[in-house]
Amino acid sequence: MANKTVKKIEATKPTLSAQYSTFTRKRKVAAYARVSTAKEEQENSFDAQVSYTVDFLEKKIKPNEGEVPQYYIEHSHEAIIPPEDWQLVQLEMARRKSLKRKYSGNSVFGARLICEDCGGFFGAKVWNSTNKYKRTIWQCNDKFKGESICTTPHLVEDDIKARFLTAYNSLLPSRDGILSDCRMMYDTLTDTTAIDAEMEELLQEAEVITELTRKCIEENASAAQNQEEFTAKYNSYERRYEAVRKKVEKLQAQKEERQVQADSISAFMFELHETDEPVMVFDEKLWLSVIDIVTVRHDGTLVFRFRNGMEAEA
Repeated sequence: MANKTVKKIEATKPTLSAQYSTFTRKRKVAAYARVSTAKEEQENSFDAQVSYTVDFLEKKIKPNEGEVPQYYIEHSHEAIIPPEDWQLVQLEMARRKSLKRKYSGNSVFGARLICEDCGGFFGAKVWNSTNKYKRTIWQCNDKFKGESICTTPHLVEDDIKARFLTAYNSLLPSRDGILSDCRMMYDTLTDTTAIDAEMEELLQEAEVITELTRKCIEENASAAQNQEEFTAKYNSYERRYEAVRKKVEKLQAQKEERQVQADSISAFMFELHETDEPVMVFDEKLWLSVIDIVTVRHDGTLVFRFRNGMEAEA
């Protein structure tokens, strides 16, 4: 194992007053991904002091938003799972979260095969479960649920695997060009300069609104004022602040979505770059790294859409 290193992230004051703030800046720290169980100990690096104790007697703990230092510790322990597998889990979690519907995680084919007729997922079904002809097939989960029966055929795993290899290997003759296009897409997605600048302006505006609100409250507490005017002024500040908060949250969501897309393309690039010869044996990790979805057509054709947006039929 490499030597352990510790990087100190100095404490800073919170960006906005805790009394009025409902959002905070995203702090940039050394890049690493969290694992499926949210236990960072599964990787070999982690953040220390991401939260701290405010009151030891009452045992009150709050997230560290810059009040005290943080420490990023690299190579602190042996990794439980390889970093590349760990990152792959995060990509799969993000992909499934984006589905916004029920899915099965019992197979690598779950939540990936989609019926062309109804848009539903294919699921594993057991035929002839009580006799020697027992076998597992993949069929549209909603095949018989609608007003009309879906016409897409059922599939068997060996056929899915074989056709995946055919579709993936069809990319190899154009590998260099595909990788070049992917690098451009990755650079575009990870360049968030404009978003960061807009967020910075909004956060500065929020700080101004927070200060105006604070003064408004102090003036009302220290001298007699028309309460209707005070309420109207306070509510106007509150509406402005809420509008800014929503804009910041929207921009933050855009950044996170772009990062997920960039990570997805990066995983695809890595696997394609490492493939020098046609792949002859199905590999689950390769499937998870490069495949986004597979559309099953009426005639049984499978349309494989890769993480970079390309499609190939098989």
